[in-house]
Amino acid sequence: MKIGLQLGLLLCLVVTFFNMLSAQEKGHIQGRIIDAENSEALVGVNVFIKGTYYGAATDLEGNYRIANVNPGVYTIEVSMLGYKKVQNTGVMVNTGETSNLDFKLEPTVLAFGQEVVVIGEKPLFNIDETASRRSISSSEIAAEVVESVRDIVANQVGVVKSNDEIHIRGGRSYENAFLIDGISVQDPLSGTGFGLELSTDAIEEVEVITGGFNAEYGQAMSGIINVKTKEGGDQYHGSVTYKRDHFGGFDSGTPVIGTLSDKSRHSFRADILEVSLSGPEPVFETILPAIGLNLPGKFTFFGTLYMFISDTYLGHSAGNLVSSTFHGSQFAPRQDNNWSGLAKLTWKMSPTTKLIVSGKQSVSIDQNAQALQTNLEFVEPNPGYPFSFQNLLDNANTFTHLNKQLSLSWTHTLNAQSFYELKLSRFFTNLRSDVNGKLWPEYEEPQDIVTQPIQYIFNEDSSIVSVFPGDGFWDFGNDETWHDHYVEEYTLKFDITRYVGNGEHEFKAGFETSFAEMQVIDISKPWFGGLGLNNDTYLVNPAYGDFYIQDQLHFKGLIANVGLRLDYWFPGKFVEDAVDNPQIVTISDQTRQEFKEDTSNFFGRRYRARLSPRIGISHPISDNQMLFFSYGHFSKRPKPQFVYAKLGENSAKSSFQKFGNPNLNFETTVAYEFGLRHKFTENDVLTLTGYYRDIFDYVTTVNFRGTGRLTGRPFTTYLNLDYARSRGIEFEYRKRAGSFLTGSISGSYAIATGKSSSPDDAFLVAQGTLNEKPITEDFLIWDRPWQVSAVTNFHLEKGRGPRFLGVKIPDNWNLNIRFFAQAGKRFTPYSLLLDSQGNPITEQNGRPVYDDDLDLNGEPDDPFGKIGTTWSWVNLNFEKYFRILGLNYTFLVEVSNLFDRKNPQIINPVTGRAYEFGDPTPTFLNDPLFPETQAPVTPFPFNPARYLTQRNVRMGFSVRF
Repeated sequence: MKIGLQLGLLLCLVVTFFNMLSAQEKGHIQGRIIDAENSEALVGVNVFIKGTYYGAATDLEGNYRIANVNPGVYTIEVSMLGYKKVQNTGVMVNTGETSNLDFKLEPTVLAFGQEVVVIGEKPLFNIDETASRRSISSSEIAAEVVESVRDIVANQVGVVKSNDEIHIRGGRSYENAFLIDGISVQDPLSGTGFGLELSTDAIEEVEVITGGFNAEYGQAMSGIINVKTKEGGDQYHGSVTYKRDHFGGFDSGTPVIGTLSDKSRHSFRADILEVSLSGPEPVFETILPAIGLNLPGKFTFFGTLYMFISDTYLGHSAGNLVSSTFHGSQFAPRQDNNWSGLAKLTWKMSPTTKLIVSGKQSVSIDQNAQALQTNLEFVEPNPGYPFSFQNLLDNANTFTHLNKQLSLSWTHTLNAQSFYELKLSRFFTNLRSDVNGKLWPEYEEPQDIVTQPIQYIFNEDSSIVSVFPGDGFWDFGNDETWHDHYVEEYTLKFDITRYVGNGEHEFKAGFETSFAEMQVIDISKPWFGGLGLNNDTYLVNPAYGDFYIQDQLHFKGLIANVGLRLDYWFPGKFVEDAVDNPQIVTISDQTRQEFKEDTSNFFGRRYRARLSPRIGISHPISDNQMLFFSYGHFSKRPKPQFVYAKLGENSAKSSFQKFGNPNLNFETTVAYEFGLRHKFTENDVLTLTGYYRDIFDYVTTVNFRGTGRLTGRPFTTYLNLDYARSRGIEFEYRKRAGSFLTGSISGSYAIATGKSSSPDDAFLVAQGTLNEKPITEDFLIWDRPWQVSAVTNFHLEKGRGPRFLGVKIPDNWNLNIRFFAQAGKRFTPYSLLLDSQGNPITEQNGRPVYDDDLDLNGEPDDPFGKIGTTWSWVNLNFEKYFRILGLNYTFLVEVSNLFDRKNPQIINPVTGRAYEFGDPTPTFLNDPLFPETQAPVTPFPFNPARYLTQRNVRMGFSVRF
């Protein structure tokens, strides 16, 4: 509530200030609009000034006049059915003067609004947008130090990247929707929120919507990430880009270039190769016509291949990674291996029809345990580096994540008012986690044994001499889990858009339906024999989809988006059989009855549905100043593991098991957003946004006492009982000074709280690894109260190098600098325990005791109440352009973490920073000053992943034509 009041007061002050500035003598805009082909006057053309209520329509002679306009710089939009829409930016209105502005509109056979002609510089953003939407173009992506869609998304305001997970406005990582060309390519079983990956050179635009998204978007509670891929054009274009950070074994202490040595800690042995080719498709455009076979229209293609291999910044690598599902070790030469490719064929049959066929594939092979959020065992929210296998990385799990998509898209313009899009897609994803190709019966229990040199323990009070039982690192054996899952999903998506009047209404409606097959084989501690100590296997065939309708209304500067969405979900026969089977003792009679009541029947199959209303309004409150508001319900199906786990036959031997709940409902967010956009000039824009998100029906674990074969044993299942809240303020200011300088500064202050940071809390309580928590709201573990980012881009075109002190500055280069800072990771503080006399309590060996429960009530005193050391870094990208023999060359230098700052991501809860030798530690850490002497021991807390990456410099070149 305080945040809302503060935001309201701030917006009132801003509005008042700008209104005072606008109280000046008026100006006028007038002109004539004609047909570009026959020069005839056009009657009834709409002319309005974006971001204001000002507007007019042309008369019988094609003339228009907009009177009494406040002085300033505006964007004029001209539109009429049957013609391309025109936006003229940077139109100056002076005090007491009349600005003359004529237009020639080009006829088009496409529907209204499908083609937009921009005269002048592209607007920095759409001032009358009703959602928090950010579009990052291919040129912006190329200028920054980014290698993936995750990197691009993480750079946006309101987004937190922690432990390789993306959290948008305080939500869990799996709450986002990840789309490529409008179709979901998300792996629902990995739990990471992503799936198919593409190289940045394949991307035309990345759209990130963090609030207020329309009814056409669903299965997302926090944000939408929509990647638009490139298409081929009428001319051939190609590029080859190669970058690396290692250039030989010379002395790493060599000034300036030492960081590029193979021996430098700043060298990660990273190699990056990117190849792309596009243009007219030669078979259909050249070969077939040559033999007399002519197809109507034009064919173009776009293709790209990408390789990123690295030994990472951690300084430890396996001798040989082997992928059991993707060509063995052939595509795994390093510790982190990423490959992707895209092939796209576009057939423009006529000006009104277009067919696109595209295939995409990506594979990653690494040992990052965060790649999989398994259901059997809790995955600690920390970096995925397998620290306990540091001396035996060949025996740690290798993760192979393979994603493929084949899609077909058909766009057809019916008339000047309507067009539709039809999309078909097959998406396949497979994730295998195993020890270099081994099957689970081949696993051996890991062992930490006494190795040379032997270390002894001398006890001053005894003549007994002991031997240290190990160093905490595994010396033999294999990792603890074997996992394989796949999802094969077929999707049909249809959207139709119709404009009514002269663009006053934009109606859009559509549906999407998907049929999937999902299989999971999950085995924990396989050395127990059979299917291990704990296991889960299932093969299911769910179906899901949606229907939506929305209307965008334009009325005298006001824009309203109103929509309604219906999501439906058929869990499948596997669930229905489990509910009808009385032998499944983990499903209570009450749950069986509620399943029948809460779901509906459709041709013999049970389904559940959720309605989601959406509304967004944007309207001018003064010239170039828009107030916007949005409200909506946003839902997402529960993760499949929460529903299907162990509903079939179960041979697990573990005392702690999690069982799926067939009657889980959609998780839901109700979100409000309120903000202000102000355009000072065409080159200066500011956005202030406040939001509040109320999240309910979150899935969490609950412990029950078993019956039947589980009599006397507790078991854990899932229920929609959890909740969370997120609220915050965001700002973004963007500046442009011609083509030479562009920049932005953005930031946020936000708080995310909830009952739990993980759905596994009750499971951890049952295991004894977590104390029972009271029903209160605490800070969520990924909450970062504040962040700020500043980006500056300098671009000096060829022949425009200025002189400085009489010396001409070299031209034809680009320099991009990004500064980022945010609050550190949250942690639960541990404090020194004192006795009744105020003296420190120590263990027998003199080690001080630190605890998170000073009042000894069985609960942490301040769960996640403290913030660790601030994160900050500076990234730099420099490019110098050349043209030789008709080819365009680029020499480039990329620097990550320019000032080599240490940013801690594993927090010592006593100090609030990463552990360094000599720091006090809680008793659950093996302190080198007070080493553990009883087996099993844990490694000393020198995990190299306790910090984010250090400085890294990559150099390379690019050739384009």
